[in-house]
Amino acid sequence: MSAIKNNVADLLWKSPGSKIQILSLQGHEALSQLYVFKALIKTRDAGLSFAQMLDKEVSIVMMAGPELTSERHFSGIITKFSQARTHHGDVDASNDKWYTYHVEFRPKFWLTTKQSASKVFQEKTSKDIITEVLGDSGVAHEWKLQSDPPERIYTLQYEESDFNFISRLLEHDGINYFFDHKAKKVVFTDYPAGFPDCTPTSNAKYDEEVGMVYAMGEDEVVSDFTYEETIGTGKVVLNDYFYEAAQSDQKVTEVEGAVPNFSKLEQYEHTQNYDNVALGTVYARIRKEENITTSKAAHGRATCRSFCPGHIFTLEKHFRGECNRRWILTETRYNLEQGHFSVHFSAIAADVKVRPERVTPKPRIYGVQTAEVTGPPGAKVYLDDLGRCKLQFHWDREGSKNDRSSMWVRVSNNYAGKDYGIQWIPRIGHEVLVSFVNGDPDLPVVTGRVYNNYNTPPLGPAQKWQNIIKTIKDNHIMFDDQDGKELVDIRAEKDMNTHVLNDNTRTVDHDETIVIGNNRSIEVGKQHDEEIGTSMNIHIGKNLAETVGGQYTENVAKDYKIAVDKNMQRRVKGEDLIKIDKEASLSVGKKYTVGVGKDYFLDVAANGKMDFGKKLNVYSKKDMNFTCDKKAVLKIKDQLTIKVGSVTAVLKKNGDITVKGKKMNFKASSKIKMKGSKINQN
Repeated sequence: MSAIKNNVADLLWKSPGSKIQILSLQGHEALSQLYVFKALIKTRDAGLSFAQMLDKEVSIVMMAGPELTSERHFSGIITKFSQARTHHGDVDASNDKWYTYHVEFRPKFWLTTKQSASKVFQEKTSKDIITEVLGDSGVAHEWKLQSDPPERIYTLQYEESDFNFISRLLEHDGINYFFDHKAKKVVFTDYPAGFPDCTPTSNAKYDEEVGMVYAMGEDEVVSDFTYEETIGTGKVVLNDYFYEAAQSDQKVTEVEGAVPNFSKLEQYEHTQNYDNVALGTVYARIRKEENITTSKAAHGRATCRSFCPGHIFTLEKHFRGECNRRWILTETRYNLEQGHFSVHFSAIAADVKVRPERVTPKPRIYGVQTAEVTGPPGAKVYLDDLGRCKLQFHWDREGSKNDRSSMWVRVSNNYAGKDYGIQWIPRIGHEVLVSFVNGDPDLPVVTGRVYNNYNTPPLGPAQKWQNIIKTIKDNHIMFDDQDGKELVDIRAEKDMNTHVLNDNTRTVDHDETIVIGNNRSIEVGKQHDEEIGTSMNIHIGKNLAETVGGQYTENVAKDYKIAVDKNMQRRVKGEDLIKIDKEASLSVGKKYTVGVGKDYFLDVAANGKMDFGKKLNVYSKKDMNFTCDKKAVLKIKDQLTIKVGSVTAVLKKNGDITVKGKKMNFKASSKIKMKGSKINQN
């Protein structure tokens, strides 16, 4: 488009520097991309300073509108500056000397491609994260969203530029961006209403017959317009696995059956990092809209100075009526000179929900990293109901080694089932090995533990034959494989409980020693059997008490000895039966007393003998009977005295017999014979 009016320039250099004129400007700008412009400028300064230009904000104004009375702005920062040839040739004597320079400028947002970081973000949306990153970079921006993106539990920026990190978050959540050159800011939006109309002119008529040179005051014209549709995927299926809802089906499907997106063509993606079906449905819809965006496009050429990506124009007077509608500009390529302007553009229908194409790869971490287990200040162990821990990577410059250092991270164990398995809880301060599911930085999992110079191994080189499982409190199981000294050592720092639900068998091929420092209690529900091949010695320092609820039986194959240093008591509430197959001997050093509550029987099958060292007293409170089936002999060496009431009978060893009583009767069924050397009668 030509705009020559009294030699008044329509392309103006505003800053930086002064007395600079712009000769030409070419640029490429696209939706959700960083723009780049290249300007050719001239000045009478032969040594324009590089320091004065590089990293400085540039401002260029192009006059626009029907009468070229409105300003269209181009802005950014100078990223490349180069000295070019003179504008006056080799005529040294020329009084009209001009020097030319090439200037390349990009948005301030471009600086984020030159800085990278590794950083942890938790419980934030992509909007929150991007706002934080751009705030650190000083990039002005504005959000025009239909709704805020979903919150992310854990997002890791890992060894990637800030720009790539921001781009992949935007692409994942279906958010576009474009630039407001006048306000010098980037604008983020996710719906059609977030795209403004082109200014100062939003209407453009279609006319193939006109050239690219137009008189000032004429309408802006689209001279070439091509619309195309490409076969695209019409069915999107997403699937994911979320371990906090392990039994849930997370599969979602979105279908767009209209041409050119065919439902018979399916796009299946998994591991999309969503934790519920509702969120998965949102992402599936975004993927479907992304496919529609890339399958429909318009391309053309125009003299429209108002055209800018992320802005809407209305096409008029096209021969195909359906093309006369509102279009969102997605890409422009400018070519400007003083008095001339042309633009090649791409666009998509304004009623399409435009989604950026996912072109920025997510970093992958395919090896393992180490990190330190963290937790609240003062805590020694910190875990949740899934046995997860918090940790901080060594490269994390902003973490405080506390319970906010990371999300809850799962811990791998050798065996894991429903309420069973192996669980070794990482303690705060431990160094752990961290792997990433599918290499995804946002899906860490603790897969191992390692020692360092602070957390040192429990065994050193001197114990090279030993292996140990040891807790911080020295509960341990140690295995020693040294030849001839093989050993398994089990230690409980305090209590030890063993519960066997069925049989327990223990075999010791050699000696066994049990040392108990305090009490010991054994409870046997039924029978208790012990078999000892040779001897058994039991030493009890103090008392022994045995209580038997039923029978008590002892079988001794040979001798049975009991030695009691002091008293011995035995109480039998029922009968007491002692049976001795051979001889029995009872020796009492002092007094021996037998108390019988009722009858007392002594039954000796053969001879019987009672031998008393001194006196024998026999006393019966009632009757006393002596019965002998045959002969009875009573031998007394000195004297026998029999007393019954007032009667006394005395038998002496000299042969004297004296019987005293009141009355004496002799009665015999036959004769009574009395014989003596002398018989006296009163």
